[in-house]
Amino acid sequence: MIEHNYAEPVSKLLTIGRPGNSQGWLDYQKMGISRADVPELIRLLKDKDLRWMEIPDDLLEEEDLTEWHGQIHAWRALAQLKAEEAIPALLDNLKEIDEYDDDWYGEDSFKVFPMIGPAAIPPLTEFLSNTDHGTWARVAASASLEKMAEKYPDTKGSCVTAIHAALEKYEDNDQSLNGSLISDLMEMDAAREYLGLIEQTFKSGNVDEFIEGDFEDIQIRLGLREKRSKPRSTPFFFEGGRMVADKNHPIIRNEIEKIKKDKRKRKQEKKSRKRNRKK
Repeated sequence: MIEHNYAEPVSKLLTIGRPGNSQGWLDYQKMGISRADVPELIRLLKDKDLRWMEIPDDLLEEEDLTEWHGQIHAWRALAQLKAEEAIPALLDNLKEIDEYDDDWYGEDSFKVFPMIGPAAIPPLTEFLSNTDHGTWARVAASASLEKMAEKYPDTKGSCVTAIHAALEKYEDNDQSLNGSLISDLMEMDAAREYLGLIEQTFKSGNVDEFIEGDFEDIQIRLGLREKRSKPRSTPFFFEGGRMVADKNHPIIRNEIEKIKKDKRKRKQEKKSRKRNRKK
């Protein structure tokens, strides 16, 4: 087991264990953590030995380690302290979302950067524009900018510009990233302004249509079209934050027709059994 030498009260973060979800953060300042502890919190955040420490034989995975959750508590504490000096370290962690499938930070980042404030916009913009970063890290950066604009309406122009610039690279982006960028523009009520680029992106075929549907879905939601002119290429799409089936899609229609035929068949068989019993 690795020995971790952190000063109080930051050392307490290694003993708390699994944190609550994004809606149930602890109040770390009530634990005595203050601005004076920011350097120690950043040191904890950057501790790679802790992040990838060996799992004891009696535990199943990293998340069973009490110490392992210390870094989650550290970045949440830094967010609550609005520690702008922690932004570079936080972005370094963001790079690991794709490589290590880090769901914890991926989900928390949407809240962490907006809590720190508008100072995070330029580095997030630079991060998002860098095609060397992984898809989901860039998705998180874009979502963080979208939430930043929601929290600080005066920053909306800068955040929209950053997301638009990333979408301009649609040919080099992953399908999921393009779909997420379009979704963020929709959330920010900025999609109309860049409708031409959005259409080009869909025409390229390089968009995950499970995220916001296809271009006709976008037009309908923007009030630019009343109904579809053709079936969707995918039988499912997201609406109101949940996946639903397109009842007009040929695949879904065929499945519905099969179900109806099976019901009619079972009904006929039931009637036949009744007639046979009467005989």
